[in-house]
Amino acid sequence: MARGGDSRAETPMRVLGVDPGTAVTGWGVIERRAGRVAHLAHGAVAASSRATLAAKLATVYAALTDLCASWSPDVVVLERNFVGRNVQSAFRLGEVRGVAMLVAASAGIGVAEYPPATVKLAVTGNGRAEKDQVQRAIAQELGVGEPLAPDAADALAIALCHMHSSRFAAALAKVGAR
Repeated sequence: MARGGDSRAETPMRVLGVDPGTAVTGWGVIERRAGRVAHLAHGAVAASSRATLAAKLATVYAALTDLCASWSPDVVVLERNFVGRNVQSAFRLGEVRGVAMLVAASAGIGVAEYPPATVKLAVTGNGRAEKDQVQRAIAQELGVGEPLAPDAADALAIALCHMHSSRFAAALAKVGAR
């Protein structure tokens, strides 16, 4: 066996990445099987701009519940909160993230979180990459031919970051066990 093990012997993993937002919540599903990462699906959940916050959260809850039931992910991955200039926006984002965590926990699915710079670094090699760089990197790595909406691209990037990170953590664990 080669140093570090044979990547084809890895346990299959399905990841649902979620890019939370009150206006649009992006999502993307990828899977690792036989050492390869495959794009399965992506999209966005958009509530009416006139809906109350509670109605928007209910829309996100219903959509993520359906996605978890349909795709049976092993983990739901979210971007970690950061407080920018607008604290109210950070609070709203936190509420959507809480809904995503609730859906995952209710379905018995683990949750992982990564800071935005870590996600960008994992998929582009640059922790300060612009959105268009992330979109291009995701489309290329996952072989997505259609143009990706920013929210779906971000969700796929979050999922791919977790896929790379979990592979690295497993390799470290093997080294530590020796």
